[in-house]
Amino acid sequence: MASFPLAAAHASGEPRIVLVAPAKDAGIAVRIRAELEALHFEVLDVEMEAGPPAREPLEEAARKSDAVAAVRIVPSSAGVEVWIVDRITGKTVLRELVAEDESPHGGSATMALRVMELLRASLMELDAPRPPPGEVAPPAVIREILAPRRAETPRAAPVPGRRPFLTLELGPSMLLSPGGIGPSGLLHTSLHIQRPSERIGLSTFVSIPVVPANLAGPEGVATARFGLLGVGLRGSFAPRGAAWNANVGAGLSAVVLHFEGRPERPYAGASETLFTLAPYLRAGLGYAVTPHLRLRADVLTGVTVQRPVVEFVGRVAATWGLPFVSPSLGAELSWD
Repeated sequence: MASFPLAAAHASGEPRIVLVAPAKDAGIAVRIRAELEALHFEVLDVEMEAGPPAREPLEEAARKSDAVAAVRIVPSSAGVEVWIVDRITGKTVLRELVAEDESPHGGSATMALRVMELLRASLMELDAPRPPPGEVAPPAVIREILAPRRAETPRAAPVPGRRPFLTLELGPSMLLSPGGIGPSGLLHTSLHIQRPSERIGLSTFVSIPVVPANLAGPEGVATARFGLLGVGLRGSFAPRGAAWNANVGAGLSAVVLHFEGRPERPYAGASETLFTLAPYLRAGLGYAVTPHLRLRADVLTGVTVQRPVVEFVGRVAATWGLPFVSPSLGAELSWD
């Protein structure tokens, strides 16, 4: 049974390659060194006496340096001669490489790559069904070094998330109108369906009275409670998946007004509930805290078709609804 010495593992743990190149071809040598070191070879520069190149001195240089291979660059009239002595496969490769690129940097880079191709082709014969016998057994890392690098799978570009199909909004709001009646507090809730398209959807809202408005006069105090119910369309202008989202909407709302009087003596009190319609406009801005939760700020404004009037003992004490404004804050939950 034949036995082969194993190429020594050096302190760096990397297989060694001898590189012989004349000073005037330093550019090629630098490129070859960089390519070899990128493959985790340890490169050892060796000088040789001038004279015709031959296999034996190159083999001896590789043997003395305990290298797996030796590469020698020799200038020629057309470019360079490349000698490669491979101690693992026992082969010697001789090729003349013609310089096709006249620029110094481009020519050096091209030559270096072609030298590396020759060296790799020689070492790759280890994978042949019957690998040629060499002077040394291949270090274990050789196959890892020469294995083709796996192409990195390009990361897929992030796909913008779909717009949510259904959103539910809940939060406090105020209702204000010039005319003498103070602000009132409401609980506002909205439901939005993102149909018929991704940018235009159906919208409905309800505002329930929580804190009434008061109107005081010499005759007594009137308490007013307001409720709104609206249906309309809502448009979204932000791109899909954006953190910030601006919306505008328009539609028709029904307004319920309930007045209750608490008179001073000797006046008599009365209560009344009114209904009227009011077209509205709405605009808002939302910020996505999570993919399914947004914080919102909105403003709704409208004008009542009929103007509600509050009278104290025959005199007009206040009017309402021309126009009215309702700012709101809320949290919006969404479902795809």
